[in-house]
Amino acid sequence: MNWIYIDCGSGVAGDMLLGALIGLGLSPRELEKMLHAVIPAKGWSLRVKAIERRMWPAWSLKVRRDRPFTSTTRMLAVLEQAPLPEPVRKRSLAILSDLLWAERQAHGHDHGKFDPRGLGRLDTLVDVIGSSWGFWKLGIENVVASPLNTGRIAPATAKLLARSKIPIFSDSSREELATPTGVAILGRIANRFGSLPKVRLAKAGFGAGTLERNGKPNVLSIYQTFNAQKLLKYPFVNTYANTSERSA
Repeated sequence: MNWIYIDCGSGVAGDMLLGALIGLGLSPRELEKMLHAVIPAKGWSLRVKAIERRMWPAWSLKVRRDRPFTSTTRMLAVLEQAPLPEPVRKRSLAILSDLLWAERQAHGHDHGKFDPRGLGRLDTLVDVIGSSWGFWKLGIENVVASPLNTGRIAPATAKLLARSKIPIFSDSSREELATPTGVAILGRIANRFGSLPKVRLAKAGFGAGTLERNGKPNVLSIYQTFNAQKLLKYPFVNTYANTSERSA
């Protein structure tokens, strides 16, 4: 697959990225089969559905019977022992480690676990592993992303944004549009940031967010383009993703 462009004008979240990857051709059945082989928990499933956000068709992905997943130590152990391709394992571990770091930095302590009502749930593993595997499965290596619409910025998200130097803006002070998990994933997969240059579009995938925003479709877009690297003039290069993943 040639390079892709991620439009983060409505924010970013793990489920939005997965929905957009499904729109690009990632098989929901293969995704769920892989996740069940990796995550040692029973009774959960994925709900993948074609929906619309403000008349914008997109794919929605939710974890049925989502629940807390004990400690962060167990999450890391799951990834260490999982039957995953090595690039997927390394990226997933790097993303989860980034989330742990951000929580410690934001709150000034480390309880050894995420909030069971937030990051400490099954869907965090689904988002982290699913996105890492999805980009690998589709052969996506060159990723350009737009500046990120953050909305209201949560403390852990702020730490991740400062560390990865993702360019940001906001059109809302009331809604959190960029989740910590989404930002952690974006910081590890995007090679550079900038506006979409003149390209030839091959395919597009759209992932739906949870919020219904007034007047705006809450959708993340991923555009697959033909090879047009020479058209990318002076983009912001994400050296954090390139160097820290190798050392993770």
